[in-house]
Amino acid sequence: MIKEEQIETPYLSEKIYLTKVTPLRVIWAMFKLTSWQNFAHHPTCSVYKNHYFKIGRVKLCVGCTSFYSMIGAALIAFFSANTFFRTYPIILPIVYLYGIAALSLHIFIRPKNKWLKAFFRASFGLGIGAYLSIIILGPTWWIRLILIGFIPFELALFFIIRGKRANLDLCETCSLHTADPPCDPMKNTTIRSKKLNELIDKQINGIKDHMKASKEAKEKHEEEKETEVLEVEE
Repeated sequence: MIKEEQIETPYLSEKIYLTKVTPLRVIWAMFKLTSWQNFAHHPTCSVYKNHYFKIGRVKLCVGCTSFYSMIGAALIAFFSANTFFRTYPIILPIVYLYGIAALSLHIFIRPKNKWLKAFFRASFGLGIGAYLSIIILGPTWWIRLILIGFIPFELALFFIIRGKRANLDLCETCSLHTADPPCDPMKNTTIRSKKLNELIDKQINGIKDHMKASKEAKEKHEEEKETEVLEVEE
């Protein structure tokens, strides 16, 4: 069990830290605030350190990064060595079955180490890349159509096995979940996002008010010039 004092989390404070409030800085702050949901897919606290890669300031989901990168690598390999795979087509089904076996093993043992997780997810991605290559290589259109029809089923099965709250499951058993104040990544992000949205609205309204004031000043200046011209003519 991880002790409370050992847990490092950015989700306890609801404050927004900006050295200067400008539209660009506010938008950038919003991007950083919500990036864990879009890229890391897990809270970026120390409890989830084995669930994301940290590259500079960017944090990426271990599973998705490994999975999608290997799909891309498999397709690049297929198109780069197209003649080879057409000569030995049996290799692609073997790679696909290997990917399915890796997914099954991953689900069975539930590895905690991020690099082992990355290996299993990358293997599954390699298998899916091989599956897509089989579709491209398919001898007839109806075989391709059948293979394409299985893709939604495979994805649905994967997400059903994964579960709806798989990305937040450790939060429920974390000691900070019942602390005072409690650590709640989703709620904390929502509250801080709302504050940033208010700042964005304030900035937009300020720009609108400035433009309106400039327009009114310009119109007033033009009216004064017209009045001066009329007085001179009289």
